[in-house]
Amino acid sequence: MRVAVLGGGVAGLTAAMELAERGFEVTVVEPAGWGGKARSAWVPGTGTGGRLDLPSEHGFRFFPGFYRSLPDTLRRIPVDGVKGGVEANLREATHMLSARSGRVGERLTDVSSAAGARTPMEFLRAVWVDSGGQGLTSEELLYFANRMLVYMTSSDERRLGQWELTSWWDFAGADHASEEYRRACVVGATRTVVAARAEVCSTHTVGGFMEAFSYGFLGQGEEIHAADRLLNGPTSTAWIDPWTSHLASLGVRLELGWRVERLSVAGSRVTGAELHGRQGQRRELTADWYVCALPVHRVGALLDRGLAEADADLKSVTGLSTDWMVGIQFYLTEPVPVTRGHVLYLDSPWALTSVSQAQFWDCDFSATYGDGTVADCLSVDISSWDTPGILYGKPARECTRSEVAAEVWAQLCDGLNGGGRTALHRGLLHSWELDPAVRNLDGPAHAVNDEPLLINTTDSWAARPRAATAATNLFMAGDYVRSPVNLATMEGANQSARLAVNALLEKAGSTGAPAAVHALHQPEELERLKQVDAELFAQGRAHILDGPPPWALSGRG
Repeated sequence: MRVAVLGGGVAGLTAAMELAERGFEVTVVEPAGWGGKARSAWVPGTGTGGRLDLPSEHGFRFFPGFYRSLPDTLRRIPVDGVKGGVEANLREATHMLSARSGRVGERLTDVSSAAGARTPMEFLRAVWVDSGGQGLTSEELLYFANRMLVYMTSSDERRLGQWELTSWWDFAGADHASEEYRRACVVGATRTVVAARAEVCSTHTVGGFMEAFSYGFLGQGEEIHAADRLLNGPTSTAWIDPWTSHLASLGVRLELGWRVERLSVAGSRVTGAELHGRQGQRRELTADWYVCALPVHRVGALLDRGLAEADADLKSVTGLSTDWMVGIQFYLTEPVPVTRGHVLYLDSPWALTSVSQAQFWDCDFSATYGDGTVADCLSVDISSWDTPGILYGKPARECTRSEVAAEVWAQLCDGLNGGGRTALHRGLLHSWELDPAVRNLDGPAHAVNDEPLLINTTDSWAARPRAATAATNLFMAGDYVRSPVNLATMEGANQSARLAVNALLEKAGSTGAPAAVHALHQPEELERLKQVDAELFAQGRAHILDGPPPWALSGRG
């Protein structure tokens, strides 16, 4: 049986792999590049003397310890001479630095598996309390511990029926709280991770991410991975290229440069997909089954071109929100391994996070890339595009490309320099590259991002589609499709593809084993508390541990 997979990002390639392994004849079409937002790009003309062009990314890739479905896919992608497949290309990030302006109150946290077992209080103190006299008070720390405990012991019914409708800002008690509490526990937990404003992002999403990351940090789960891992090279080199080669070996037809413009529908079935090529060509792709693995903004554009006719309920995706989380790479003339892991710039108005990449890559960076003078790549994610910066006083959307680069560099220096140390200075900067998906920064028109990220706003779960649709032969996959991880991530994209494959197998009457869809870790010790909470929620009563923040009771602020 023939399957057409529309879209070659993580979701589309995952679906293709699972289906090809079960004997389906699969064709994948993709307009831009294999891997979607996860793919690498290259800065044209920067490689000389036989070296490769400098690598760039939509944003750095990282693999938290709670990821289970995606690592399962990685280890099944073979790499010549390497046991464990692509998963063996992951390297542990052992530390996380919470950088602060002028380095006053910065905190370096050991997140390595070698650090051994940790208690929940050690986790809270390591991440949210610093030694510089600028940290959280005991009152704030205990209340945030209460917030985590409330969410971790909430029933599924309350998570969907109450916390899905509650913003992280309200759940965390941000009103009248101290600026430090807001930065560390409220804004920092959303802007630097999912590029969402705490005022509108669902507690169901943020709380779920915080819960999953916490269990990974504490070394709990059905599969124990390092809390944080990164690839040992550019994403396309270390992962996407081996993946597409493996798919080709399985007989998958990979057709690049084709955009889906319209679906043909007859009755309750999709009968074809109209494709447009880069040179204006047009063709019809027909199959027995269709997996729509397009990103959410492109799905919306397809609604009036056959998709809504296939399933009217898919119109709900127009109510989903997206935001910008954009990568910029700074190429440095000397190695600058700020820390062996991620850096969170808690005082950065643009909500920056960064990784020094060369230390994780299995190559001599200067001998492999560029003109021989580039020794490192500081890869940065910009998560807030609407907040005025410190250099020009403008939000990123209103800056030119060069102003964005200068502003980001200034904010990096603000967090990494001070206290007698200068980690960054102008003499280190060779060049930079801002994600080309962001357009019109230098023109009179409004800036555009061709690859925005889904934001899980309050009450957005109901608008997100399921993998199966009303059409008998159409299935949905993508990071916006409902999945256990409930977050726009590579893991969410991978899980949604597995759900789509399983729905297809059921409709096709296949006897093949379903694809594994890994649930997030839920400790047995908390199960009874969740049962009690389910009873309370059914009675319309609050969580037994829930209550207002102490500063609300005292009238502070």
